[in-house]
Amino acid sequence: MDTKRVKTWKNFYEVIDEIREEYGVYRHELDNGQIYELPNRLLFRGQSNFNWNLLTTLERKTTASFHVLNYLYHATRCINEIESFTGFRWNLPDYPEIESQVRETQDALRVFLPGYDYLVYLRHHGFPSPLLDWTESPYIAAYFAYIDATTDDPAVYCYIESPERAKGRSGDGPMITVKGPFVTTHKRHFAQKAWYTVSTKWNHQQERHYFCQHEDVFKLNNPMQDLLFKIVLPITERKRALTHLNDYNINHFTLFQSEDSLIKALSTKEFDISALQQINPPEDSQPR
Repeated sequence: MDTKRVKTWKNFYEVIDEIREEYGVYRHELDNGQIYELPNRLLFRGQSNFNWNLLTTLERKTTASFHVLNYLYHATRCINEIESFTGFRWNLPDYPEIESQVRETQDALRVFLPGYDYLVYLRHHGFPSPLLDWTESPYIAAYFAYIDATTDDPAVYCYIESPERAKGRSGDGPMITVKGPFVTTHKRHFAQKAWYTVSTKWNHQQERHYFCQHEDVFKLNNPMQDLLFKIVLPITERKRALTHLNDYNINHFTLFQSEDSLIKALSTKEFDISALQQINPPEDSQPR
């Protein structure tokens, strides 16, 4: 992992431009001398403390070891209550059929997560999840980095799965699988330009994928794949950054689109962006 510490908010988007310039496009020279270009996918994630590891909500909830089927068992046990309350039908098969699908489909080099739409829904509503969320926008990531930052410097991470368009897997080491944005779920998923990753390690004896920390993959330091940059932002630039992002309509309401998020966006505007003013009440309202 390459750590880049910036001094100002302006330096942040300069660093983003540098990363995009170096890794944003895969270039390959054809036999006829022409250069073939394809855009690389850069994903971003903001965290309000640069010292924090990249942990999923499942890893924050428990230190227990979960394999894919074990997790799916707990997730699908909740579906009756959710469907009864929401009136929405996910049309998931019963767990025995899910178990059969997983065993038949996944192998050492491939993770199969049936009901991906449902798993994204659970994650968005607070159910512990092995999915780590990312965004295509470095500025949305910067918003999430700054909005709940207090005294410590926040950070934005940039993840590039395979800058050279080739990804090798040994079958016995930890690996990251990228899950795309094409799901039917809450509208906040699209407002946040969300993508997800899952990190797993194959157990040969049990023939199961166990969830593991993303950091386990990044420690391998493979220069051809799974590149990670950590951009440390100065906490002193929080107000400037939030003001700039709000000018581009990036705030809690536009990213979550709920009543609670509207109130948080307004509170951020009044207490974090605008200058606080001590206004004396009219004289006739003073207590007698």
